[in-house]
Amino acid sequence: MQPWERVSISSPPLPSESFQSIVESMATTTAPVTASTDLAGGISRRALRLFKVQVEDWYDECRRLSDWEDQHLIDHPSPERLAEHARLIEELERVGTWMSLATGTADFPDHPAAELVAMILKDLKDARALWHGSMPGESRQEIRRARRQPSTLPPRA
Repeated sequence: MQPWERVSISSPPLPSESFQSIVESMATTTAPVTASTDLAGGISRRALRLFKVQVEDWYDECRRLSDWEDQHLIDHPSPERLAEHARLIEELERVGTWMSLATGTADFPDHPAAELVAMILKDLKDARALWHGSMPGESRQEIRRARRQPSTLPPRA
C-alpha cells in the first residue's frame, strides 16, 4: 500500500463530468452572500488601500531611477545609456500619469498620496530636462551636484 492510499480525506463527492452536473454543483457550493450595511464603503477602502500600495511601488521605482542615474550617467553618459534612461523615464511618467488621473479628482480621499504623485511626476520631469533637455551646461552640472545629495523625495513610510 502506498502512503497516499492510507490517507482518508472526507470531502463531498465530485460532480460527474456532465456539463449540467458541474453547473448545478457550482450553483449549490458557492458561499452564501452575507448582507453588508456598508458594501460600497468596504470596496472603496479596499480599492484605496490597493491603490496606495501601487503608488508606493511606483515611488520605489522612481527612487531607484536616481541610483541608476548615479551608476550609469553621472560620469559617462553614453548615447545608449541616455536612450535607456529616456525609456525608463517615459515608463515611469506613463504610470504616474495614470495615478495622477485618479488622485487629481476633488473627491480623492488621500491627499498625501495625491501630493506624492504630483511631486514625483515633477521630479521625473526635472530628470528629463536635466538629462535630455537643452539646459545650459553650467546649470546642468549644478543640478547634478545637488542631486548627489540625499534624495529630495521623502523616505517611504
